[in-house]
Amino acid sequence: MSKEGIDYRKLQLTGGSTFVISLPKDWIKENKLGKGKIVGVEKINSGDLRITATSEDLSKKTLCINLTKNETGKGLIDQLIGAYLSGADSIDICAKNKISRQVKMQIRQFLRDTRGMEIEIDEEKLMRITSILNPTELRLQVSINRMYILILGLVTDAVDVLNGEDENLLNDIEERERQIDARRLLLERQVAISLQIPNVEKKLKINKFSAMEHANIARVLERMGDHAAIFATLIKENNKSIKIQNKEMPFSAIPIWSLELKNIVHNTYTKDVDTILSSKRKLIKLIGDIEAIESNRWSGKEYAETIIAEFRISESIRRLCAYGANFAEALVNMIMHTKLEIKNE
Repeated sequence: MSKEGIDYRKLQLTGGSTFVISLPKDWIKENKLGKGKIVGVEKINSGDLRITATSEDLSKKTLCINLTKNETGKGLIDQLIGAYLSGADSIDICAKNKISRQVKMQIRQFLRDTRGMEIEIDEEKLMRITSILNPTELRLQVSINRMYILILGLVTDAVDVLNGEDENLLNDIEERERQIDARRLLLERQVAISLQIPNVEKKLKINKFSAMEHANIARVLERMGDHAAIFATLIKENNKSIKIQNKEMPFSAIPIWSLELKNIVHNTYTKDVDTILSSKRKLIKLIGDIEAIESNRWSGKEYAETIIAEFRISESIRRLCAYGANFAEALVNMIMHTKLEIKNE
């Protein structure tokens, strides 16, 4: 009997105390199973049982990128990132002729932009990139915290430069932004692997919904990181000409944004919904206040160049607040999912 793609089978009682069901013959053939073979039976967070054909920890996912028709490696970075996010354990880059310098340069960039990948084989016509990081070694929260710290550091250092500190504080904006992006990629890779391998999901102590919301939060933080980098760059390039005082909007919004973002990040642990929603409301109000100031600024008669720089700074701060509110939404979704109760009607 089947319904909505699910094959329903009756339980049978054997030996007086053991319940058994038969497994679909097609599935047995596809996975090359038979008498005496071992399958995995696991209870998952929803309360359902999952049956797996083999020990998935022993299987390795490999992928080959053939450069025979693309010797310059055009679009290679995108393919490598796609393979990385898909959870590939090893990636082969193969060429009919000698692998070009352009290709090797893109591979080096890929290694800079990701975490836990190293070159295992480096030959004329073959390069193999292998994962050396166990996807369960780092909790997803570690990457979320690291992204938060990097974002806060960029904004704080930019404000310090505006207040007269050495501009060299902001010499590594690009590197810090790259680290934020790399953490997002790592987290999305872990999520993809957890969705494919039940044991990884279990060791990371997440369920599928939580995994997807963590990925959503990482993307929100990445966008926040983009605007933190834009903000820092604008301060570095225009701090001598900026006329806005620290106690004026939009700069006066930064301490509030910082405090509410801290509350949200802290509550990824404590899961206090009221605190998270309170922070979200304050950030939304802050966005409205900043927008009002922006409207007034455009209506003034200041020099256009100064207005544009100040508006872009204001826009970045406003977006930092908006992404903070998005973070709060995703976190509330995740907490609500943990409170679901399954009731049989």
